[in-house]
Amino acid sequence: MAAEPSPTVLAFDSAGGACSAALLRNGALVARRWEEMDRGHGEVLMPMIEAVTADCGYEALDLICVGTGPGGYTGLRIALAAARGLALATGLPVLGVDNLQLHQQQVCRAHPGRDCAVILETRRADFYLQTFAADGTSLDAPSVVTADAVAERLALRGPRLVLAGDAATRFAETGAASDDAWAGLVQQHADSAELAMLGARRFSEATHTPPSPLYLRPPDVSPPGADRQRLR
Repeated sequence: MAAEPSPTVLAFDSAGGACSAALLRNGALVARRWEEMDRGHGEVLMPMIEAVTADCGYEALDLICVGTGPGGYTGLRIALAAARGLALATGLPVLGVDNLQLHQQQVCRAHPGRDCAVILETRRADFYLQTFAADGTSLDAPSVVTADAVAERLALRGPRLVLAGDAATRFAETGAASDDAWAGLVQQHADSAELAMLGARRFSEATHTPPSPLYLRPPDVSPPGADRQRLR
């Protein structure tokens, strides 16, 4: 029986401190845009998407894959809105992948056979955290925790863990745990190149239902004064 052809995947993410888009075709990465940024995702995401799809067009795509957070509220909503809009316009299925899993996949290439603790920015004193076995199986649920709670989780898992994510260095600098509490540290931002490869492997899971954001806490926004009065 002939092997099933690999899907052509458009992947993009703007949930964290970077914005990126990538195109995977026939199992190979053919286009990629990536830029580190704290703000301005809305201005660069669609131009990135247009750039990576310029040679093939949307009609050649089989799947849209998008990061679903946790992360910055504005950047996350921008990417999800783009995914929903493109899916509506093209009729393509969409796969949402949470960024904790995405970071685990990125780090396992550099540290195969190691368990992993993914530590992401909340832009507060605390951290988003989830730990994974070497095969990608989650060892606990995603959560928002203090530096001390991160250290306690690391102690439970043992020193073979690799720390990874865009807040890995910030956690290490808190001093909540000693350097010998982990096997390696990888400071990294999410990359849609890895997201595209992950999407191709999970193509059968894609649906025509818009993906939902992974919120681990309410957004840091408040309604205007008049709205607050009405909500009382």
